Amino acid sequence: MILVYEMLRFMIQLGTDEKRIFVIASANPQRLDLFSDLVEQSISQSMIFRAHDGFDAIFKMENSPPHVLVVDMGLPKLDTIELTEKVLHHPKLKGTSVIIVSPIPDREHFVDEVVTGQVQFLTELGDPRYFAVCLSRALNRLTDEQELSYKLKFLAPHEVLFREGEEAHSVFIVRKGDLHAYKTDGAAERVLGTISIGEFVGEMAHINGEPRSATVRALTDCELIEIPMGTLDAILFSKPAWSKALVATLSKRLSRTNNAFVEKVDK
Repeated sequence: MILVYEMLRFMIQLGTDEKRIFVIASANPQRLDLFSDLVEQSISQSMIFRAHDGFDAIFKMENSPPHVLVVDMGLPKLDTIELTEKVLHHPKLKGTSVIIVSPIPDREHFVDEVVTGQVQFLTELGDPRYFAVCLSRALNRLTDEQELSYKLKFLAPHEVLFREGEEAHSVFIVRKGDLHAYKTDGAAERVLGTISIGEFVGEMAHINGEPRSATVRALTDCELIEIPMGTLDAILFSKPAWSKALVATLSKRLSRTNNAFVEKVDK
């Protein structure tokens, strides 16, 4: 637990706890509550502004440019399509990702933006997992555009972080949520262990220079710090708290391996 608290305090100092700003626009109060709850469940450190019509949404976005706009179909005063077009062409809002909640995807509007991921159509509102996937894609798009030595990575439950045998390009620190690592043998999966807050994941590929040795999948909504392989050594040198986290992770993995070996011998 000391390690977890130390990691979280250090990440706040680094600014990785920057709030993610959301504007949720719907004429239906129940839908506003629903979308707000889903955002809060999926994303920590979220700041949510609600809008009841298109003009209200634009006003709030101009005052606090959001990372993500979640907009329901059927907005009054300024409809959903017009609102989205204004966001895409507004000089202060061009970086905003848009999630349009619609039972039928509009194949005539925003074709280029759908391809790049700036606009998504959420058609499966009945299952919260689809909403979580849209949120993770919207936020990952924003962090992918930033040229940083490290960035945040978002996963929805059941999303795969990386697969066994893939070439490794990054190492991750878990900031929120739980994941598990497993190996496949035909159709069977053999779980190797759970990865939790404050732990590194994917570090062995950096240490041994080999492809991923296991598949890692999110069990819950997850936020991770992604560190490119080429910058990891320099970052660990400059950030002692992260170096301690790596040592603690390796120690935990070694202890787990030793315990498994002892159990096997005892049998």
